[in-house]
Amino acid sequence: MAIIVEDGSVVSGANSYVTAAELDAYAAERGITITGDGEVLLHKAMDYLESTNFIGDRYSRDQSLQWPRLNVYIDGYAYDIDTIPQMLKDAQFAVAIAIGDDADPLSIITRETKREKVGEIEVEYKDSTVQAATARTISAALYKLTKSGGGFNVSVQRG
Repeated sequence: MAIIVEDGSVVSGANSYVTAAELDAYAAERGITITGDGEVLLHKAMDYLESTNFIGDRYSRDQSLQWPRLNVYIDGYAYDIDTIPQMLKDAQFAVAIAIGDDADPLSIITRETKREKVGEIEVEYKDSTVQAATARTISAALYKLTKSGGGFNVSVQRG
């Protein structure tokens, strides 16, 4: 499926915030080699981003993606409705690169085996281990764009 970029104007059928060429440029600036098809990686990255609990409110019930959004304040500054923040684009890049490096944030997490016994079958799993790799770049890129897990957010406006 072709990439259709959401630019903040509620593009019909949008499925990405960036293009594959932008992903390539972002990676090249950081000395990262993209492994895999850029468009496929961006589509998979959107699967993750669309599951994220973002700050603000969706602009329209009928829009394809989570952005554009209303009531978005980052570091005390309001973002225009028709703006797709660069940090959201950077987050899509980070997720796509992580997926290409086998650190898919939506991958199935399996338990790591500590011991196996074949005769009279016995399996022991390690306590509280996670086998999935994580990419801290994803958390860092999404930090200011997501709602915190435990309480609630209140928007305050002057004027």
